[in-house]
Amino acid sequence: MDDTRTMHAMGIDDAYHVEQVLARGPRGVTELVTIDGVGPFVRKKIPTVLAQRGVWSALGGSTCPRLPRVEATYELPDCVAVVLDYIPGPTLEQVVAERGRLQQNEAVSLAQQICEAVQELHRLGVLHRDLTPANIIVADDGAHIIDLGIARPLTDTANRNRDTTALGTYGFASPEQYGFAPTDVRSDIYSLGCILGFMLTGVYPDDTRYTPLLSDDLCVTPRLRAIVERATAFEPSARYQNVAQFAQALTSPTDPADSYVPAYAVQRPAVNGKPRPRTVIAVAVACVAVVAIVAAAVLIPRWIANADSDGDATSGTSQNAGSQPDPSTGNDGDAADPGTDPATRNPAGDGAAHGGSEYGNPLELVETGWSADESGYVHYAFGLRNTSDSVCIQLPSVEITGRGEDGSVLFSETLIMANAFAGETVYFGSEIGNGNGIVPATVDFTVLEPDDYSYVSSSESASFKADNLSAAPDGYGGEIFSGEISVVKDSARVREQSSMLAVSLVLRDDAGAIVYGYSTFVDWPSEGGSRPFSMDVIDPPAYDSFEVHVQPW
Repeated sequence: MDDTRTMHAMGIDDAYHVEQVLARGPRGVTELVTIDGVGPFVRKKIPTVLAQRGVWSALGGSTCPRLPRVEATYELPDCVAVVLDYIPGPTLEQVVAERGRLQQNEAVSLAQQICEAVQELHRLGVLHRDLTPANIIVADDGAHIIDLGIARPLTDTANRNRDTTALGTYGFASPEQYGFAPTDVRSDIYSLGCILGFMLTGVYPDDTRYTPLLSDDLCVTPRLRAIVERATAFEPSARYQNVAQFAQALTSPTDPADSYVPAYAVQRPAVNGKPRPRTVIAVAVACVAVVAIVAAAVLIPRWIANADSDGDATSGTSQNAGSQPDPSTGNDGDAADPGTDPATRNPAGDGAAHGGSEYGNPLELVETGWSADESGYVHYAFGLRNTSDSVCIQLPSVEITGRGEDGSVLFSETLIMANAFAGETVYFGSEIGNGNGIVPATVDFTVLEPDDYSYVSSSESASFKADNLSAAPDGYGGEIFSGEISVVKDSARVREQSSMLAVSLVLRDDAGAIVYGYSTFVDWPSEGGSRPFSMDVIDPPAYDSFEVHVQPW
């Protein structure tokens, strides 16, 4: 920045008179200002290193009345100043604090107006990331969004694994905003769902009264409750995939709550006029837990795997299309691998850690598969086998890289799972990608060498089964997969060290190849009881059969 431009910017800055400091913090200062008796305006001074110039540039080209209008921008030596029009009125937070929960028609109307603003932001290529009642003004003409302090351009996603660590407002920020996965438009949809729930219940989502109030039909109708629950699903692929879908659901004549009731006798969709049979396979996976795992670090993965059964990197669709993975040979977790020499992989000592340099990497991929939706998100499932008959691998890691037709990297992430247990094949499914509409030509999957501390001698296990499995239309073009989990073999140690269960869905085509994967997380069933689960899959690809795998997490 040359001296002439600096002096010019400082002259503009001095022309504004500060009427009131509205907020001050490490991300800058927000002031109420006037200039030559005109105003007031809102001026934000953002530290240069934090300023998202692309956000303010995009906002300057918008005419949406529910977004702040940019009056001026200029750069000072240590910050970027943005002057916005001032919207008089209370915040939504203040309205609810004064009046309590809103009438449902008023809450829906305000939610639609907020959607109008957020949809315009997304059209401009901007992700808000901090949609809260405190950042929404309820003016005479309706809702207005303010404060884009941590907004970022949607296009700024290359190699972005943890773009939002500790950003956003607790109770309204999406799970992925806690530093474990990239944010996208579905992160804002999560916040929209929380705001709707806040208006309907009158309390914050992290308040202990929130869930009981949301579940009370006298406070919230089943239709609106279902909308809130879908928008705030833990896994982004289970939410509405864009703001238009969320806004449409608010006024839909059909009741989405009906679609969330598992149906156990459903006519399957027809293919070429003929019913297509769907096979349901319940898979019980025996697992061992030997250390406590920080669940948050592995609950929000966006990963995909595609490799040959020998673990070498490959790409394209699933290999071994007609073959099934080698399952565990029993519930005791001591399944032997006839192709493994125990002398080379069985370390001495109880519970001792042993280095990979001495015993080698016993991990291999038995099969993988993936498909992509029109938004560019890639949905995958894979089976990872520990070929050792007695060594558990803690925190196994894989590197996943998606490439375009020209070989350029579209995304690259390292996945850290919880455990790969002795003699076990673990299945997991989820999604990866930037949601920018670009589908990778290849997805390479590489098993990384475990660290020395990852090798632990253990054979303790627990196993599970999935019963009463069904698939039913959700009313929006997707399907709800549901069932219940029960324990085949229990383990107090596993229960103590694994706080929940990962329930993984695998869809296969008529050749047996994996075409889709998805996971949800549930608490352990009570002793002798069962735990229901439900997964809402948005626009699944054509499939012939599905199966469910369960493992401690």
